[in-house]
Amino acid sequence: MNPSLTDRPKLYDNYDFRPNAIAVDGHQIHYVDEGTGEIILMLHGNPTWAYLYRHLIHALSGEYRCVAPDHLGFGFSDKPYRADYSMRAHIMRLTQFVRKLALKDVTLVGQDWGGIIGLGWAVREKVTVKRLVVLNTAGFAPPNPGEILRMKPFPWGLLLLPLLRTPVAGELFVQGLNGFVRYLLPKGFHHRERLSKEVMEGYLDPYPTWASRRAHLESVRQIPVLPSHPTWQLLEEIGAELMGWEVPAQIIWGMRDPVFGPWFLEEFERRLPNHAPSLRIEDAGHFLQDDTPDVISNKIREFMAATRARAEAAAGRSAIAIG
Repeated sequence: MNPSLTDRPKLYDNYDFRPNAIAVDGHQIHYVDEGTGEIILMLHGNPTWAYLYRHLIHALSGEYRCVAPDHLGFGFSDKPYRADYSMRAHIMRLTQFVRKLALKDVTLVGQDWGGIIGLGWAVREKVTVKRLVVLNTAGFAPPNPGEILRMKPFPWGLLLLPLLRTPVAGELFVQGLNGFVRYLLPKGFHHRERLSKEVMEGYLDPYPTWASRRAHLESVRQIPVLPSHPTWQLLEEIGAELMGWEVPAQIIWGMRDPVFGPWFLEEFERRLPNHAPSLRIEDAGHFLQDDTPDVISNKIREFMAATRARAEAAAGRSAIAIG
């Protein structure tokens, strides 16, 4: 039986938010909705949930409205075993979620698959997007194998793909052992001391059964290897729409990521011409929201204030010109 909102303990490590749920595509989607003001939409990846953003929500919800959903199959959203967990389906559900909550002028924060899902939505709903904050993710087709082999540091996390893609072995590791959360998630932390027993409980708790971990496996098997793969094609579509988009963007990168190395950061810089100077965090890994949360929340606050000031100044100049 999948855990429900009422099954959830009232408090994990720094996670004490009121639960919310909304019907999307016939399923219940759990989300955090804290604070008022400009909207920051925070999207997690695999195998996490809204819990990943708990520190940022606490830091920013005094000034902004922070909305963080659990994708279908993750956290405390429904986990139908045979649902469509493709990235296109996640993007479709996110589109419905945003429309149902009537979110406007959104600052999108996305990491891992949350970045891909979020950018897949954003490039189709540009009128709704006010800013982008990009954290260790992709938004374009991956480099060719030769480029991957030349990467420094080498993205050793990709070496795990054959195991996770192998029938039976992948099911046993991910769904049977809960291996993605128990064994691979810790590898994405640089500050391993922050992954206490209490923190780990927060990441483990929504996934107590074989069936509740299905989306983990479906997600990792969507990592594209060949251009014929549907996710590769989706990434090419997103990348084409990102190229030259003048949306204000802030790129924040954990430089100790075992998968998303500097090549991805530099590719975002190339495609998003209106980006602020990128923040490279040398002591953060893939799960940088837990590694260095204060650094990230301070940078987001600074970025939003700066873009708001520029917009107000531009509006003032326009008013003077018209007058």
